[in-house]
Amino acid sequence: MSVKTLIITLSLLFVVALSPLASSSEPKNGPDSFLQAIQIQRSGLNNIMAYIDERPEIFNRPPKHTSILSRLERQQVKDLWILYLDYLATLNQLADQSATINKHSGLNTKDQIKRHQLAFNAHYRFALEFISRVDQDPEIVKWLNKEHPEVKLKKNSYKKLKQVMLSDWKTDRFDDLNARSIASFSPANTLDQALWEDRLAISKMNRFGLLTQQSLSWFKSTLYKGWYPLQKNVAWGMGKVKFWRIGRTLITPEQALSFSRSFQPGDFFITRKEWRMTNLGIPGFWTHSALYIGTKQERAEFFNSPEITAWVLSQGIASGNFEDLLLATSEMYRNHSGFDGNGEIRVIEALNPGVIFNSIESSLDADGAAIFRPNVSRLDIAKAIQGSFTYTGKPYDFHFDFDSDTAMVCSELIFKAYQTTPEQNGITFPVNLVAGKKMLTPNEIALWFEQTRNTDQQQIELVMFIDSNEKAGVAYESTEQAFLGSYKRPKWHVFQQSSWTEVNKKIPTTASQ
Repeated sequence: MSVKTLIITLSLLFVVALSPLASSSEPKNGPDSFLQAIQIQRSGLNNIMAYIDERPEIFNRPPKHTSILSRLERQQVKDLWILYLDYLATLNQLADQSATINKHSGLNTKDQIKRHQLAFNAHYRFALEFISRVDQDPEIVKWLNKEHPEVKLKKNSYKKLKQVMLSDWKTDRFDDLNARSIASFSPANTLDQALWEDRLAISKMNRFGLLTQQSLSWFKSTLYKGWYPLQKNVAWGMGKVKFWRIGRTLITPEQALSFSRSFQPGDFFITRKEWRMTNLGIPGFWTHSALYIGTKQERAEFFNSPEITAWVLSQGIASGNFEDLLLATSEMYRNHSGFDGNGEIRVIEALNPGVIFNSIESSLDADGAAIFRPNVSRLDIAKAIQGSFTYTGKPYDFHFDFDSDTAMVCSELIFKAYQTTPEQNGITFPVNLVAGKKMLTPNEIALWFEQTRNTDQQQIELVMFIDSNEKAGVAYESTEQAFLGSYKRPKWHVFQQSSWTEVNKKIPTTASQ
């Protein structure tokens, strides 16, 4: 697998962690999940550094070069910068949260200190590694210092990052934190091994060649204080509210089933779960997508037409019954009970176990959703659903490779089910290049809908927008107007929401309590 692919993989792999099925096996809050979170960020940042090293034509151009970055290359630098900051912000949050000893954590003091060291050291290491790779190229530095209002990064953000990470305080803190624990290192311990790797990487860097003389004492408490939206007070607030909402999303199973009465087979939806630390690694606000196939009864009624019967007959199904075609298409479907742990299956989606069937109660286990309907015929919808069944049982596409059918990622399943062929009128979704790979994210679907809405290019309709209000702990059916612009919502959107009283005046009837 190429390093370019790894960058996309790590940013979109975490859709799995947000998916309903994966949530059942998601580790509960505690020491192990905390260590796992650190390791996820370290792995992502390692691959970002490797990606930079693989692209010398962008990130390691010779001194006094005369080349100018193309528009695509500048976009790649920007995408990588935002993804890098997401990982780094998470490590900073983890370091802050582990700085105080918790007597009720179930860990001894030494292990708690080591967890704090690991988060702090990784944060420090990958800041230095990034700075050492990009700081000699004035064009890249200039581009990193540009304002990016869509993620609320102000002008000179790279300059401030560099000032903080090369400050006397940061240097002294690293030296002090690590000088006291070298003797306790055990090579057989996974945590100790990670600590050793980060220390070794830092020791090989020319720290003193990077360090500035300016001491930024006002930045001692947290890296992003004053300029990055994930400030210390927000980070602590996230920790508290996430703790309150372990295992619970705001769309209830009863709501999910009720909302689905407005869906029809062939609709697809994008979802969002709040309070997942790994959201920081996923591009955009909307992070997962799934295809609604309906129940057997819904499909029987929806696809009951002479045209569809004729097509099914042409596929070699003597009964002409669409359900028989689906049974012939998918071995997984033939062997399925028709139910998961929450209800009757109505959805097909790509999750950690691969392409599987789920109930709507499981698939809409989220805090927000937008349901879309393709502007194609029922025959073409039948073809799309039958096409999606051909992917059942395929593994999750950790490579995020749209050019291959051997594995599927969530949005790829929607894309390929509705891909236009000589035999099927489908949807022409936009495909973008990120880090050299073709991709379509759930958030880009939301953006594309808005860009084409009310034009002759529009190919999908918004059936329903389900929003939620964190302060009141409720989910509710909202409006199309409210959905517009949701793709621009920041990851910390819950802190910018209107009061529930204000929202409730407009849409009071479908909220969960």
